[in-house]
Amino acid sequence: MKKITCLGMSIVMAAMLIAGCGDKKNTQEESGSKQPDTQIGAENTEESTQQAENKEGEEISITLLNTKSELVDQFEKMAQTYKEITGVNIEVVFTSDVVGTHLAERYASGSPYTIMMVDRPDVYDFQEYLLDLSGEDWIKDGGSAYGVTIDGKVYSFPMLIESVGLLYNAQAIEDITGKEFVWSEYNTPEKFQALLDELAAGGMEKPVAVNKEDWSLANHFFGQLYNQQGNSAEGSQAFVDSLKNGETKLVDNDRFNSLMDSFDLLAKYNINGADPLAADYDMNNTYFAEGDVAFWYNGSWVTEVYDKTEKIGMMPLPQKDDSDGANDYLISGASKTLVIDQKYSTPEQQQAAKDFLNWLVYDEAGQSFMVDDCSIIPAFANIDKKVSAPISVAAQTFIRNNATQFWYQTIPGDHGTQVGAAMQKYLSGNIDRTGLAGEVEKYWQGLE
Repeated sequence: MKKITCLGMSIVMAAMLIAGCGDKKNTQEESGSKQPDTQIGAENTEESTQQAENKEGEEISITLLNTKSELVDQFEKMAQTYKEITGVNIEVVFTSDVVGTHLAERYASGSPYTIMMVDRPDVYDFQEYLLDLSGEDWIKDGGSAYGVTIDGKVYSFPMLIESVGLLYNAQAIEDITGKEFVWSEYNTPEKFQALLDELAAGGMEKPVAVNKEDWSLANHFFGQLYNQQGNSAEGSQAFVDSLKNGETKLVDNDRFNSLMDSFDLLAKYNINGADPLAADYDMNNTYFAEGDVAFWYNGSWVTEVYDKTEKIGMMPLPQKDDSDGANDYLISGASKTLVIDQKYSTPEQQQAAKDFLNWLVYDEAGQSFMVDDCSIIPAFANIDKKVSAPISVAAQTFIRNNATQFWYQTIPGDHGTQVGAAMQKYLSGNIDRTGLAGEVEKYWQGLE
């Protein structure tokens, strides 16, 4: 992992960092989430009042960077009610910028945020500026398993568990087939293609939406190649290392060819097939919500569809190579994570930030904010609340049934742009599979 060694070069280096899942929209106004209002209890204790004041009795103010576009409204409402309860002022700022680039600019100007929602690779890149959270209570309830640990120290609070896979609109499917949709009946490429043919014959000419965004193509779809390597961090890292040293040739790799065969199938039925690189994410969302397409490769963070239908869910991508149970297990992991600045924030602000993280895990109101208001699948074992948003329900079912595969998220920051560009060329027909394999191998070998 590349390390930021000086602020003078940080902006240039961070320009190569990954755009996270929350960077799907370009403006705050595009979030469009339909979530219940934040419901926070009124346990305004003497302790919480003390937390709101520093040694001089002045009000504590902290800043929080939100990088999840679908949670803009929820975080702003939470900040209002949190201040009413504790007296702590949380100024929430949203950005759709590449997270690493944004943070590098803020650190270069000496004005980072107290709490920052980042992608996991960012924790490694900015570790020298972050507060060690190893002594926090939530570590024992899931924080050590899902947080980012560097040299034996935990530097991040796992905000949520997300899953990636094939979203399906069961209502749209059933309207054509006339029978209940059960995803497990279509978990092979042959059965899945038969269903796509049936949908096309029934009037849904192109039943699939394929995103053009580099983060979607490279980190989520192509990322399955790294994820599905023995369902372990060790297996994924060993495979990545074999790409770096040139040992693995992708054109001869069964998993690579299996994955790309499935991608070709999605592309064949892509509603954006006439001009795939002109595909608009919001339009794909509309196609899926309104039943113009039945399938969309995406993640459990999709929420802007429930005003149209709630008979939707997610399933693993059907592949020819099912040697490790790929067709029955959903890729899941802690994606977005919260970190606390230790370089520019005061001790009082750091304590207030830690108090906020504990509130999320141990206060019923904090749990309700995550699960009920944000439809977040929490990473902590002590939280037994169940999500209600249908796609999140589907993902949580896989997670609670231990039907998940490891999500390798320590890829370099520029993987999305570099491998994403190669995937875009493949999607548009400008390179073939051999050309794609060569570009991916060149990328990894260039990191050595």
